[in-house]
Amino acid sequence: MHPHTDNRTVSQAFFQPLQPILPTAANLWYCPELPDDEWVRMGVQRVLEASQSGRAFLQEHGLRFEQTPTHTNYFAALKSERRGELAREVNLSLITALEPRLRDRLADLPELARYACFAADGHWHKAAAHDARHEGTKMAVGHFYSLNLRTHTLRHLVAGQGLHEHDMSALKRITPRGLRQGIRAGTRVLMIYDKAGIGFDYWQRCRRECAVYFLSRVKENLVLTWEADRPWERADARNQGVLDDRLVRTVDGHRLRVVRYWDALSGQEYEFLTNEMDLPPGILAELYRRRWEIEKVFDEVKNKLGQMKAWGSSLTAKEAQAQMIALTHNLLIGYEADLAERHAATNTAEDRRRSQRGERVRQACETQGWAVSSLVLAAQGATQRSVKFIRWLRQALRDRLAEDGAVARLRALYAVL
Repeated sequence: MHPHTDNRTVSQAFFQPLQPILPTAANLWYCPELPDDEWVRMGVQRVLEASQSGRAFLQEHGLRFEQTPTHTNYFAALKSERRGELAREVNLSLITALEPRLRDRLADLPELARYACFAADGHWHKAAAHDARHEGTKMAVGHFYSLNLRTHTLRHLVAGQGLHEHDMSALKRITPRGLRQGIRAGTRVLMIYDKAGIGFDYWQRCRRECAVYFLSRVKENLVLTWEADRPWERADARNQGVLDDRLVRTVDGHRLRVVRYWDALSGQEYEFLTNEMDLPPGILAELYRRRWEIEKVFDEVKNKLGQMKAWGSSLTAKEAQAQMIALTHNLLIGYEADLAERHAATNTAEDRRRSQRGERVRQACETQGWAVSSLVLAAQGATQRSVKFIRWLRQALRDRLAEDGAVARLRALYAVL
């Protein structure tokens, strides 16, 4: 692809995917003091800038906007349920627009053609400055997200409630239909969750009502009764590391499947638990391995975007922040893909390091005579945005740089750092 040239700024290019979305949003409203489109852009840039507080963000960056909001307008907008719904609507519309353009990370697994695969988990950060204390302590703020393992688009599912809501309680509030996340009928949804997401009655309900399946790890104290061994293709290189594949029943009579797997990279044995009965065991093991990718996104949010605490004390403000975090992540992956396509700007240094790490793993396993799944050894794309890309974008947005000149600097950064 030859580099593309035009006269746009980085800001115009970065926010371009929102241009056709915002004017047609059902939750859009005319607000001359702080227009909705400006409020959305402001929310994204607050995520990017990692400001310590709302007041710090307005002081440091407020003058960059066409209509600099007052403190009153800005903090009142965070409490607006309508604006919170607007942020959710915009993010879901952005996902719909982006996903056909993003690389499908599961495309090389034909068995998954009729599956939508999501890694889901809870993420916690510090309370807001004015949050109430419980027994003298401010309680952490929790949110539950899902990451599409095909495209890496991020959705906010629900905010935690109470003092420290358990994952299964939150999953039940989302409902089986909510866990489908708008996936079209005829496609199975596979939710990859850690042990905190195990609830067999709810698993059965999700499968029966909405074709939503679960994949997790076996809990240490779980009592399972063996029913039968399942046959699996030992010659398939993707099944390397699989020790056995069994049908089991719980004490309550739920029929499940356990895949026992030896991971050559860690030297540890794992047992995976699922109510999905059709996929090859090696693919299930690989999908759970990729569950770690949502943890890498949380690391990006916390350590690279600096989202360490809640923006406000109201539940509405907390949910608006979570939607802005998801929206920012999706704009980042969309713009990164766009730069690679239009400007041939790719992180060659990191791609080279990733390839070298994969080769070292392959050689080590070959030397030890370890059987490693071909899926583990296959080259994978980046699981989070590089800090150099985020720093470059921050500067380009602050200084309103023309894209062509700014991208030349980004290519240089990618090549040597």
